[in-house]
Amino acid sequence: MLLETKRKQELTLAFLSVSLLGLVATTVLNNISPGALAQTTSSPETEKKKDIFKVIMTVQGLDQNTGDIVTIVSVNGESRVKLFDDSKTYINSVNANGTGGLIEYIATFPNMTVKSSDEYEVCALTIKDSNLICETGTNSPALRPEFKDLYIQEEKPTTSQAAEISSEE
Repeated sequence: MLLETKRKQELTLAFLSVSLLGLVATTVLNNISPGALAQTTSSPETEKKKDIFKVIMTVQGLDQNTGDIVTIVSVNGESRVKLFDDSKTYINSVNANGTGGLIEYIATFPNMTVKSSDEYEVCALTIKDSNLICETGTNSPALRPEFKDLYIQEEKPTTSQAAEISSEE
């Protein structure tokens, strides 16, 4: 008789344990938001397209004798700088007649707030002769990168899409 009572107590304890575990699991699952069960970690309400200020600059008119180029993009007191080695970077884009070389530099400022209509400056410095060429641009309200073309030589080619767009404005 004692053995039978002990067996009933064990079954009751097991049943209560399973019931309690089910109750806890149900409570936890009901308190989790539906977004937490999805594969993505962000919800449409909280996810907003962040505008990271980015400038895409090209330096055109390079030839076999231009040498190394330093590109500089500055906005609101911060700058991004990159050195382009002529023998490794743009020499492959030079035409057979020795002209037409170009480089492209994309400068990003991810942790900076740049307001619409804030000015930025892009510069290219030829190391060989310390020639500094700069142009100023204005941040547009559009959520897209800014584009700026610089020309090392006097002739400005009109084949660039950015040059065509800026001449239309």
